[in-house]
Amino acid sequence: MKSHLEEHEITAAVAGLELEAAVEEHLGSCVSCRRQVFAMREVIDARLEDLEAEAPDWERQRQEIMLQLPATPIARPKRRLWTRPLLAVAAVLVAAIGLRALWEPAPVVDPGVVSELPVEQILAEVDAMLADDSIPGFELLDQGMDDAIFDNGTS
Repeated sequence: MKSHLEEHEITAAVAGLELEAAVEEHLGSCVSCRRQVFAMREVIDARLEDLEAEAPDWERQRQEIMLQLPATPIARPKRRLWTRPLLAVAAVLVAAIGLRALWEPAPVVDPGVVSELPVEQILAEVDAMLADDSIPGFELLDQGMDDAIFDNGTS
């Protein structure tokens, strides 16, 4: 057999896994390999103890938090029992009025009745206003630039 165990065999021995008969026999007779297994177990045990020592004390932290809380619960203002039903009634009324306004039939217009609005006069005034070039905010800023052509080809 070889002179000493390989690393995976030592690791298996440390982990407590089932070993081959030749490996167990060598481990029983070789002091050097047993020392490696023992040293590795000590390292693992020491690290486990360190981790346990570093673990937070949850009970102590809970007690500290409980000490910071007020001894008596803070009194909440009492809710008025009638506010929810009142809000429900208001919502139903708003919905009913909105639906009534949507479903209300359009007023019937008698074709014989002439509209009181002077539509032709209003349209003429709008056309005149749109044709006027002196609307504030739309006049030319510099009268001398009427025929100017810019670098990008726009005028």
